[in-house]
Amino acid sequence: MSRPRSPHPRRGTSGYRFAAPWLVGLVLLQLGPMIAAAGLAMTTWDGLSDSTLQWVGTKHFQGLPSDGLFSRALANSATYTAINVPAQLFAALGMALLVKQSRRHRGFWATLYYLPHILGGVATILIWWWLFNPQVGPINRAIGAVYGSVDGPLAALGLGTSRGWSLPPWLYSPAWAKPSVVIMNLWQAGAGMLIFLAALLRGDDTVFEAAMLDGAGRPRRFWHVTLPLISPAILFNVVTGVAFSMQAFAPAFLLQNWQQQDSLLFYVLLIYRSAFELHRFGYAAALAWVLLAILIVFTGTLVFLTRRWVHYDFEEGTL
Repeated sequence: MSRPRSPHPRRGTSGYRFAAPWLVGLVLLQLGPMIAAAGLAMTTWDGLSDSTLQWVGTKHFQGLPSDGLFSRALANSATYTAINVPAQLFAALGMALLVKQSRRHRGFWATLYYLPHILGGVATILIWWWLFNPQVGPINRAIGAVYGSVDGPLAALGLGTSRGWSLPPWLYSPAWAKPSVVIMNLWQAGAGMLIFLAALLRGDDTVFEAAMLDGAGRPRRFWHVTLPLISPAILFNVVTGVAFSMQAFAPAFLLQNWQQQDSLLFYVLLIYRSAFELHRFGYAAALAWVLLAILIVFTGTLVFLTRRWVHYDFEEGTL
């Protein structure tokens, strides 16, 4: 028996036609450059003349383990990521919980917390650079005022004064540079907050009320009800947070100075310097592919290891 012809023979291809502009952009602006970078990683080229293009095979990849700048940049980015991602998660989850409790003005508070994420950019980074200035910045002025306010109690106790207490050097110290950038990034935790808020709102309050009737206190409700409910959001924010943190560039590029002793020499900044300052485009392409491989391995490993505690089978109102 022959299959009846559909009255709309082109309906099956409508999705591809709608997605065609995006697919063209994907091929031309992402996949194409990635393939070109893979070939470029096998060459030496200064980016100025075709005569300098030479095939070297895997030489760049083989030399990376003994490259001190590569090791330093990778360690800096990994350390920064290990500090920044948990800080972002705690800040975003805290804001999401606060917004969820505000039933009448939830939209207002969610918008207010998310707004700094939209305002990010060079101007915001430069404002934070001024705020963190050790001599004239408002942050150290406020800390100095707090120091001065405790002089009276210290003198009464015979402990001297706060004159010998040092103020944080922030961006002008190797030890304080990365924490300064982490603190600066907390300003933009609103993006993760929206993900957590959406996960929190998908549950039914009766589940939490049932847990309360069973005698579960707030810590137990948070651990056994809230965290399983938002576990997919946690995984998503961790994966995207690691990817964005490992690719951090603008803060390191704008806030670097010689007093940091390369503490803000992040991985992508090394790629930029190698390509556009040292004109080692082949080496920079190799660095970029190594970073991609690191992120793929990390994401795959994390997804595999978290299969038991990430729950996707919740229905609305059930746990």
